[in-house]
Amino acid sequence: MMRKPESHGRHGSTLIEFVLAGSFVFVPILLGLSTVGMSLLMSSRVAALNRNATHMFATGMDFSQAASVNLLLKTAGTLNIAAAGGNGVVILSEIQGTGNGTAVCVRRVVIGNAGLRSSSYVNPKTSLLDAGGNVTNLKDASANATSFNSMLTLASGQTAYLGETYFSTAQFDWTGVLKGTGIYQKVVF
Repeated sequence: MMRKPESHGRHGSTLIEFVLAGSFVFVPILLGLSTVGMSLLMSSRVAALNRNATHMFATGMDFSQAASVNLLLKTAGTLNIAAAGGNGVVILSEIQGTGNGTAVCVRRVVIGNAGLRSSSYVNPKTSLLDAGGNVTNLKDASANATSFNSMLTLASGQTAYLGETYFSTAQFDWTGVLKGTGIYQKVVF
């Protein structure tokens, strides 16, 4: 007859050790995967919003009208953006080539929380913009789109429509490590 080895009161201790040790590995991995997954879903929504907004802007939609802004906000779906607030900003710029290797911003519209981010390419002073977003002084240095030329060089009279969209991802920062992160998309028509 075989005897069972004596465990001296260690029933289940291996399982408890595995769970405790695994929690230091699996919980951070699970949180990281959740953060990346939610950011990826949000990134596709931000890209769609940016593409839609820039397409509407390029085809002549007047975003100085509240009805046009409301239509754009409806396309944002679950993204938290308002006409002048929220967790995101949409920056629409009409860039025109001048013929001497430079370009200028002739029209600019900002929808959402303008304090989150400025354009990476051109930032005309707000004092130069009229009610429709038109730049009133194209000779002002702030209207120059010098950074835009590194992406796309425009000949004299050519026009490009630049859409930049940024959304903060602070709501996914469960650990306090991801401060100041967000999703940025740009598109040119």
